[in-house]
Order: sequence, then structure tokens, then C-alpha cells
Amino acid sequence: MYKPPVHRGMKELDRAAFSLTIPVVALRVPTKTVGRIKAEISSDILKVPKLRNVVNDSKSNEFKILLLDSAISSTDLTGASEKLHNLVKQDKLEAVNHQVILDYEHWSADEILKAVLPDSNEAPTSYEQIGHIAHMNLRDQYLEYKTLIGQVILDKSPTVATVVNKLDTIDNTFRNFKMEVLAGKDDFMAQVRENDCVFKFDYSKVYWNSRLHSEHERLIKKFSIGSSVCDVMAGVGPFAVPAAKRGCLVWANDLNPASYDAMQENIVLNKVQDRVCAFNMDGRDFIRKAFVEYFAKTKQGPLSIPPIPKASVSRSKPVAPEPPIEIPSRSFDHVVMNLPAIAIEFLDAFRGLFAGFEEKPNLPLIHTHCFTKSDEPEKDILQRACRAMGYPEEQYKDLDADVYYVRRVAPKKDMYCLSLRLPEAVAYASETGSKRKLDQESTESINQNKVRLSDNEDC
Repeated sequence: MYKPPVHRGMKELDRAAFSLTIPVVALRVPTKTVGRIKAEISSDILKVPKLRNVVNDSKSNEFKILLLDSAISSTDLTGASEKLHNLVKQDKLEAVNHQVILDYEHWSADEILKAVLPDSNEAPTSYEQIGHIAHMNLRDQYLEYKTLIGQVILDKSPTVATVVNKLDTIDNTFRNFKMEVLAGKDDFMAQVRENDCVFKFDYSKVYWNSRLHSEHERLIKKFSIGSSVCDVMAGVGPFAVPAAKRGCLVWANDLNPASYDAMQENIVLNKVQDRVCAFNMDGRDFIRKAFVEYFAKTKQGPLSIPPIPKASVSRSKPVAPEPPIEIPSRSFDHVVMNLPAIAIEFLDAFRGLFAGFEEKPNLPLIHTHCFTKSDEPEKDILQRACRAMGYPEEQYKDLDADVYYVRRVAPKKDMYCLSLRLPEAVAYASETGSKRKLDQESTESINQNKVRLSDNEDC
């Protein structure tokens, strides 16, 4: 109904400039009868979001001022319903003129920005929230207004303390990006709750996308208690930590030292240090060496992890100890590769993965996130996977695979998750050069890159 005053071109926020005084007609109503009268003439009452239509009478505590709809233009109640006219006569009510002041606090961020930016039909109010941080991605035409935009977002978002704008694309090795603070405090240490877990990290140094919470949850639900999970590009642990909390044995890796440090903290913070082993390695090296060491450990028998703690129902009756969770698989049950820009290329690391094994372990289900711009996304993704694995591209339909749509990330660019059972022909393919051996050198190499967070022998 009402809009704030227009100030096109404002670049420094002046909150006082958005005050609007509106003349309205009102009724002086005895305080004791306000509820009844409001109910009887509800169609004639002023209804404006975030504005009270009953206010105090400055002349007497025994009366209230009941604001009437803007269609009622004068104290003779022109434009009012017949019911209102009758009620005024019956109760001998007085119609008065009143002024309503709508100030800066009344307006939404969208309304304020549409009043100052060149295009009144658009306002850049969308952002991703990471803890107390609002992350914006402003288009070029809004950059000269960025300080004002940041301040408005900060003012209108109660849970936001820092507003930042991304300065470049995610194109470096560690998947983070440069950003500038538009408003609020210069504090990038975020805390996020997701999938019943708490994550802490420095948002300026690691990758986190709150829009992927549904995808995190979807994939985690595929992991059963007692599953073994290999998370190759684990970040700060959005897959690894909840999977461990669910009762899985997880080996989680990330190349970024800051992500690795945050993941270690989150493992301890969520009390899953007996179920997660953290690594800081190149992804391909991690895949090749992790499978070798995992298989070697299973030679001594099934691995196990501590049970999921159960809260005591009664203080006088402590919960009986649960047996350890057995991990029956000789290989990882699931592999997660959440690096959409290039993860599919890492499938080459699985070629010949089991060629040196004297026994046949289970073939893992590999969950690979990727982007595509193709009009035939499933065909495109499967054929790219074939090329990476050295599998006959024309046989892509023979793969035991599922291609799941995750989200649109840009015009004509979508994110998918390829869940692929590692083909036996790829796992046991002959390798060029010397045959890979399951030897002490491989085991020692991965142990040098691993930080053990507990005395769990299965990590």
C-alpha cells in the first residue's frame, strides 16, 4: 500500500530520509470496548504490515485511537461501510484526524533498496547466510551502491552481524575466494548447525555452501550403520562428520590446510574422533593409498568402531554398554567426491585400484558431484565418467549408475551427483609401468600424511 520516499542515487545511507507521514481518519474508542468494536468493523480498519492499528490516546487513558482504512477520507466517514456509520451513531463515537509516521524501521530491505537504486523493479536482497555472515554476490551495476546495500541488509537482518561481497570466482586450488566486508564487523569465524552437527570454520579460508544442506542430508541417508566411507574432498566435514555420527567409519581428506584444521576441530567438537580419520593430501594420492591401507587393515579381521552413545532415560538406571559397531567390508562401501568443477576427472585414480590385491574386496559406490551444461545431462556425465576411468565410452549405458539433479548454479549450468558402482573392469585393469604392490612403502606413505585424533586402531 505505502512505499518509502524515493531517493534515486543515494550511496550513503541516510535513515532519516525514509520517514513518511500519512494522514488517516481514526475513532476515539473507550478502552474497554476496543476489542468488540474492532471485531464488528474489521473491514473498515487500517491494515498495514508491521503497523499497529490501535494506539494510545494522548488526551486520556480511558480511550484508544482506532485507525481506519485509508479509503475513509474524512471525519464524516465518507467511504466507510454502513455498519461503521451505524456503530458510530449507536456508541456515540468521535471520528478524528490522526497522523501515522512510517520511518526507516518500518520498511523492508527490498523496499528501501528499490527506493534508491536506478531500477525500481529490482533489489539485490538475496544472500547466503553462513552463521552470522551474509554472503552476497553483487552484479557490476550495483557495486557503486555496495556500502549502502550492505548496511541495509545488516539493519534488516537480525541474525546477521557481517555482510560480505564475493570479489572473484572459486577458481583456486582450495575452493575459497576473496571477499570484502560491506557492513558489520570484520569477523569470518562462522558457526553453522547442519544435520544435527555443529561446524566451526574461517569462512574466508574454506569452502562452505549452505544451499547444499539438502544434498548433504540426502547422501548421508544412503550410508548405513557399519558402512565405511571415503570422503576425498571433505572440506570442513559436512559429509564426514554426520556420517560418523550416524555410525559409519569415515576416512576424510582435504588438500586445503585450513579446511583440514577446521575438520579436525569439528570432529572433536561433535565427539566422533573414534570414527573419523582426517588426512591432508592430494585427492588422487589419497584414493590410491587409502584403499591399499584399508584393505591391509582388514586382513586381521573386520574393523570396528565405538557404538553410538545413547542417553540414559533415568539417572538411577544407567544405560547398558553397547557392543562395538562392526565394519564388515574389505573395501570402502562409499566414496564421496564433492568438488563439482573437477571431481569427475578424479575417477582416473580408480583405474587398476585393486589390480595388486590377492583377494577381491567389495566394489565401492562412488558419489561424484559435477556440473554440466548439456541438453542431455545424463549422457554427458556418464560419457565423461567413462573417459576418466578408461571405460569404453560407447558402453556408458552398461554402467551401474544413477545421475541425480542437485540444483541450478547458473543459467544453463546445473549441478548433479553421479552415484556410480566402480566397474570391475576398471578396478582390476592393468596399469602401465610397474605393477602396484601392497607393500610397506604405501602404508608408511599414507601414515605420514594422517593425523590420528584418537587411539582407535581402525583409523
